[in-house]
Amino acid sequence: MTSTGIGWTLVARFSNDDDKNWMNNTGHWWYDKNDVLGETSDPSINADMIWPAFWLVSGSEFKITRSDDSQHTPLLQTTGNCLGGQTFRSKVTSYGDFRNGVVWASDQCLGNCTVQYGGQYQLTAGFQQAKCSGEIQGSQAIGFWCDWSSGDGAVIMIGGGGSSCNRADHGIGVTEANEASFVYWSSGQSDFGDFAGDVPTPGYSLNLWIR
Repeated sequence: MTSTGIGWTLVARFSNDDDKNWMNNTGHWWYDKNDVLGETSDPSINADMIWPAFWLVSGSEFKITRSDDSQHTPLLQTTGNCLGGQTFRSKVTSYGDFRNGVVWASDQCLGNCTVQYGGQYQLTAGFQQAKCSGEIQGSQAIGFWCDWSSGDGAVIMIGGGGSSCNRADHGIGVTEANEASFVYWSSGQSDFGDFAGDVPTPGYSLNLWIR
């Protein structure tokens, strides 16, 4: 395990510079993958990674950093015991089983945590709505399994969502499917980004840490 600071453990990485491992139609990486893939000891690598800590190490909070930041400055850090002693996988999958095209929500986020922002968050893909408060989530929050009525969604939505905050296809695990699900329809999917239908950002990845 790679840790830095006070007990932070690197558990996963999301990159748009390789296969859409996190947005596979089966939802395999979120739910079922139990073997290591990717470089686990170097947070500067721009490629997807999953480490057993994703499903084995429990914690209270998580943070997101950029792979091109050697200081690992949090772009976002949760507050208020977001994980509640769970592993990250347990937290995400506690809301339901959305494998193989099952729709995860309609005009809502199934859960959320409060956050604080920092570092280069305003210049980072996926964070465009960090200052917007909308119909389904406020600005100082990160949501799980979010959807807006036009059909787009995100497994993890950063900042506001809804018609006033560019819908719900921003954050990590974003989709422009006809309904919020892992199944790819026509417009696009990205491991992370501001709009799933846009060309995804390939220049850096997002690291996920827990403590």
